[in-house]
Amino acid sequence: MKRSKDYMLCHISGIPYLLPFGQGIADHRRGIKINETGVYLWELLKQDCTEDMLVSKCASHFHADSALLPGLRKDIQQFLNILQAHGIIESSQAKPDSPVSFYRQIKIGGLILELRGPAGAFSDFFLPFAVQKCENVHQRIRVLCRMPAEHPNGAVLLRSSDLVVMEGEAEYIFLFPALRHIGEARMTRDGSLMTFYCRPPFTDAFRENLFHAIRLGFLYLSQRHHMAAIHSASLLYQGRAWLFAAPSGTGKSTHTGLWNQVLQAPLINGDLNLLAMDGETPFVHGLPWCGTSGISHTGSYPLGGIILLRQAEKNYVEALSEDQKQLLVMQRFISPAWSKKQQEANLSFAGRLLPHIFICRLHCTKEVSAVYVIKQAIDSYLEMQIEN
Repeated sequence: MKRSKDYMLCHISGIPYLLPFGQGIADHRRGIKINETGVYLWELLKQDCTEDMLVSKCASHFHADSALLPGLRKDIQQFLNILQAHGIIESSQAKPDSPVSFYRQIKIGGLILELRGPAGAFSDFFLPFAVQKCENVHQRIRVLCRMPAEHPNGAVLLRSSDLVVMEGEAEYIFLFPALRHIGEARMTRDGSLMTFYCRPPFTDAFRENLFHAIRLGFLYLSQRHHMAAIHSASLLYQGRAWLFAAPSGTGKSTHTGLWNQVLQAPLINGDLNLLAMDGETPFVHGLPWCGTSGISHTGSYPLGGIILLRQAEKNYVEALSEDQKQLLVMQRFISPAWSKKQQEANLSFAGRLLPHIFICRLHCTKEVSAVYVIKQAIDSYLEMQIEN
C-alpha cells in the first residue's frame, strides 16, 4: 500500500493533519488529525509497504520489544483501516473486477469485442456483427451504471469540447463533455479492457452516447492491430470498395447515393470505413458506426481507391503528387493521433496504401454528371491494371 497523491501532511498550530488537495477536494475527501506515530507511518508510505514492513520498521524505530508487537500491529491495522476508509492510502494490488453481466460478442475487422453490461445499454447497430461466444477476445467492454468512487487524473494528451484524453500511470482516462450519459471511461494501455461509467436510464440518447463512446476504444485497438479508420462513404464497384472522403458536409453520402441511383452500386458505409492490409492487398472492413446515414455493412472487400471530394461548379479529376496523396489520405483518418507515435503510425499506413490503390481528387457538383466523370477515371485505372 502507498499514500494517495491527493493528500498532504501539514501541521496546524503544531498538530499534524492529513488534508486533501486538488482532486481530493473535488471528490469531497475528508482530512484527519494524526499523532506522531501516524506521521512516521505517513513518511514510510512514500514507498509501497506491506503491513508487516510497517510493523517491523515501527518496532525498530520505537524500540518495541516482542511483547509489545501484537498491540503495535493492532494499532497499525486500525490506523491503516482509517486511512483506507478515507481514501488516503491506496492498495498496491489491483482490485478484482466486479462481475458484469455478459451481453454478447461482436466481430469487427477480425477483432472480437466482448460487451458486458445491461442489454438495454447497447445499440442495435451492433447486432449484425454478433458472433458466437469464444475465448479469444481482443477487447472487453464493461458498462457500469454508476460514477467512479475515485477520479484519477493524468497528463492531458488531448482536450476539446467533445473529448478529453489523459494518460495515467497504468491506463488512459477519457472524459466526454458532450455526452451527458457517459461520465468517464478508462482503458488499459494495451486496449484489452475498457470500462465506462454511465448515467441511466437506457433511453435512445443513452444508447447513442455509449455507441459513439465505444468507437473510441475500438479505434485505439484497431490501430494497435495495424489498421486505420477513415472518414469516408463507400460503395462497391467492379468487385472493389471505393471510398469517397471529405470533411463533414461536403457531400460524401450525396455522391455515393448518386452512384447507387444511376449505377445500382451497393453502398457499404455512409460515414466510416476500416482499412487493413493483407500482405500487399488493402482491404476495407465494415463498421457499425456510420454517422447519420444508417448505412453499414459487415462485409470485407478489396480496396480499389480513395477519391478525395471537393465541391466545385464543374466536374473534373485532379491528379495528385505522391506526397499529396499520403498527406491528404492521412488527414481523413480518425484513428487516434494523441501522440507523435500514433500520428507516425497513421502517416506510415497511408504511405503503404499508395502503390496499391487509385487516389485522386474529384472536384464535383451534386449532379449525376459527377458520377460519370469519376467513373471514367476509375475505369481507366482498372484497364491499366489489367494491361500491366
